[in-house]
Amino acid sequence: MKVKVMCLVLCAMVFASIFCGCGSNKNTEIIGKWVPTTAKTNGETISYSELGVNEDQFGLEFKDSSNCTVTLAGISCDSTYTFNGTSVDLSVNGTAYKLSYDSGVLTMVLDYDNDRIEFSFSKQR
Repeated sequence: MKVKVMCLVLCAMVFASIFCGCGSNKNTEIIGKWVPTTAKTNGETISYSELGVNEDQFGLEFKDSSNCTVTLAGISCDSTYTFNGTSVDLSVNGTAYKLSYDSGVLTMVLDYDNDRIEFSFSKQR
């Protein structure tokens, strides 16, 4: 009888450790610092390095906890995000943004004075 109980307890512990270890963080793919690579407007794509703007003036840093830091024009804001595999829903100071995600590239589209500007970001390695 003791052997059966020990076997059941052992099996329960093995299954518990297997299922506890199976959780995955869906945010893993985007966690880290993202830097701008290109800006596209009026059909013209410009390398971010050509703009002459320091790297620390514009960027995204995603943390494991669904929190992130967004830096626009050198001003950093703590924000929140949700990643679903193909897009990132970002909330910055109460304003919602949707970034698309494809093949390791995040794309943010902003409209300034009826001009659409598309920024692409790559994860810094």
